[in-house]
Amino acid sequence: MCFSGLRTCLISCETFTIFAQQTVRLMKPKLTPEELRDSGNFELLTEVPHLRLKEFIIEQIREESQLIKAYSAYQVAMIVILIATIVKAIVMNSHGMSEPLQNIGFAVLFSFTVLVIIHELLHAAAYWLTGSRKLVFGAIWQKFIFYVMANRQVISPAAFRVVANAPLVTVKVATLILTIFFWHDPAAYFFLTIMCLHSLFCAGDIAMLAFYRLHPDKEIFNYDDINEKVTYFYFRKK
Repeated sequence: MCFSGLRTCLISCETFTIFAQQTVRLMKPKLTPEELRDSGNFELLTEVPHLRLKEFIIEQIREESQLIKAYSAYQVAMIVILIATIVKAIVMNSHGMSEPLQNIGFAVLFSFTVLVIIHELLHAAAYWLTGSRKLVFGAIWQKFIFYVMANRQVISPAAFRVVANAPLVTVKVATLILTIFFWHDPAAYFFLTIMCLHSLFCAGDIAMLAFYRLHPDKEIFNYDDINEKVTYFYFRKK
């Protein structure tokens, strides 16, 4: 028992230490765009005009393999679950139980309206928690792209991972818990459908993470310039 308790204590201390180190790393004073550009300690990796953001995302999906394959497998699994859910709801509807199919319809409507806003608000919350304050919401309607950007605020690699993963992890966990909680209730169809559809909304976030994985030897920082409508990626020189 003593050894078990000591082991648990050591694991807890190690976990706390890792969390504390990550928190300190995220809360360090932020760099400025001028420091990235003029200090001589950083080099421009690439710049992405916001009107080319969709094309940039597609390029990352084509180039990076491991993360994209894992995410693609996840998407396929979610689509299979969604199809099975719809088929089951249709069968139930033919037997006079219309509520499951109705809830799927409500979930689709919710996903392409309210959930889009929630997705971006979760990005905004992650930006806020990692120290970014000047946030701008927007959309590129012709490409059906919605975004929140931290205008001219440098985002560290650790902060970027938090921001990129926030909607996927939060919505996944929330809808999974609610689906299980309402498992024997027609409401489960609503939350399960949202969980499956939201997996399709995160492709851009995963593609941006894939871009970082293409450069494992580089510490990449980025910032958005709303006036110039460009996102800049710099890496620290060794």
